[in-house]
Amino acid sequence: MTAPGRFAFVDEGEAVRRLGVDHDTLLSLVSSGRLKAYPGVGKGHFFRLGDLLALAQELHPAPAPSPATEEPEPSVAAPQRPQHDPAYKVHLRLQADLKWYDLSDADLRLWVRELHPEAYERQRTNVLAVIGKLQRLVALMDEAAAGWATRGGAQDPSAEASALQPDDNVQA
Repeated sequence: MTAPGRFAFVDEGEAVRRLGVDHDTLLSLVSSGRLKAYPGVGKGHFFRLGDLLALAQELHPAPAPSPATEEPEPSVAAPQRPQHDPAYKVHLRLQADLKWYDLSDADLRLWVRELHPEAYERQRTNVLAVIGKLQRLVALMDEAAAGWATRGGAQDPSAEASALQPDDNVQA
């Protein structure tokens, strides 16, 4: 778990990341009284960062170093580039991909018109790889959503996906 930031409260997504649990486990910690939730705008909750730090320490205690296996720390530590956790990397990628909505069909046609023949195969491979990754993400999301106890009347994701597929019986 990372050190506290400059905010006293964090949202549900950050609480899930900091505790290393799923959303249902977070809500069960709230309902059992082990963690206090503060109402937010809409349906989300906020959590006091100090409470999260204490609970994280309880859930994932740091192992005590044994004197026999402890190695001396190097006097000069090499600078390390900060790494995002995997969930945050996916979140960032999805946020960046929202920019696709800004592109019109005419924009896409103009880009294809200017596509160099030598770049065609590489760009096509990239696009197909992204499509495959996004299809896998949708499958994982649907699998997780099917088991959520907190969905509360949400639609079946497979019904929603089939609504997005073109109907073969409809004639243009």
